[in-house]
Amino acid sequence: MDSNFNNDNEPWELSLDINDSDLHLTPVLRPSGSTRFEPTPSTLNTVKIIPGPVGSVQQATPSGYCPNPARIIPGHKVVEDVAEDDDFNSGAWVSTTNYVISNGGSVTGCLGDIGNFLKKGKLNQVVAIVKSCSPNVLGDLTVTMKDLSGTIPGTVHHKVIGEGGYEKDITVEAALILANVLVFSPKPSMHYLNSTMRNVVKVFHKDTVRGNGSG
Repeated sequence: MDSNFNNDNEPWELSLDINDSDLHLTPVLRPSGSTRFEPTPSTLNTVKIIPGPVGSVQQATPSGYCPNPARIIPGHKVVEDVAEDDDFNSGAWVSTTNYVISNGGSVTGCLGDIGNFLKKGKLNQVVAIVKSCSPNVLGDLTVTMKDLSGTIPGTVHHKVIGEGGYEKDITVEAALILANVLVFSPKPSMHYLNSTMRNVVKVFHKDTVRGNGSG
């Protein structure tokens, strides 16, 4: 499997892939890879910004509030419907799971049950489909990711989709394999994926033909 799959001992500062110029723009997330997933702001008077890089997630949105928290779909419901779910029958998804399995891994849903998979603020592996995707004011991508257990919102750092990156590949219906992904959890029931170039293991274009492990 890709060497990026195990960076558990890596300092969290490095996983964010932030430099001084990024901080001036109050960016959100940070991606990198080696092979080419609501409450609305109601009546909040004041919002405490968390110190450090995680605070940039809050500052990137009006009033420091992070929209679209993880929408949890019961894991058993999703798994029951896999055979009838077009997302999990697409060429991109089938090719992604084949790639993981052929490299000695396994594909299990974690986004709908993050509490049982989160280790030191990170998810060891995320294998998911892109359900929504749109650029934000910082040049990053705001996405919703879906796996076998549920969906979760997040951000893909602009370096991932920049020149020489995955701009044409990370679209709705594309499938991604991510490793050691930072999760921002402002509340126990709210989670956001913080994907950087360092986290990207493999991207499968939405039009990938079934069984094509090349992406």
